[in-house]
Amino acid sequence: MSEPAPPRRAARAAPPLESDYGSEILGRIAALCEADPAREVCGLVVRRGGALEVVPIANVADRYHALDPARFPRTSRESYLMDARALLGVHVGLEADGGAIVAVWHSHVEAGACFSAKDRADAVVDGVQQVPGAEYLVLGVRSGRVTEARRYRWDGSAFLGAELRVERATPT
Repeated sequence: MSEPAPPRRAARAAPPLESDYGSEILGRIAALCEADPAREVCGLVVRRGGALEVVPIANVADRYHALDPARFPRTSRESYLMDARALLGVHVGLEADGGAIVAVWHSHVEAGACFSAKDRADAVVDGVQQVPGAEYLVLGVRSGRVTEARRYRWDGSAFLGAELRVERATPT
């Protein structure tokens, strides 16, 4: 007679649908990307108490590149590397609040919103998504403006992409 299977942990809620982000969340991310258009800007979308929140995280790629360009050949213009201390703080806070990371986002400088080979390598290691259940949002910034935004969702073997529409408030 075989032993019973151990109890399963409750599954996390599925990532939000595009419409769940809303124009305020996507507009905030776009504004952050446009505020520093010469560098890849990055962060998280988190859910706390049912509400979504944009959490920018410092891109420390330049710091690591300056210290060890052989191991970190890319600068913040070509890559992002989220500050580990800031990420730890977010994780600790979410654990205490019962929140969750909904999406990882970053911009591409003078490029489209594609999910690059490096983005894939950072997101999935040995077939395991590094931020389970999170979507990845990529915003293409050209001439200082977000011109394209796409979301990518891991289906267990590949990333599936879909366009996002970034709406901005019209001046009155």
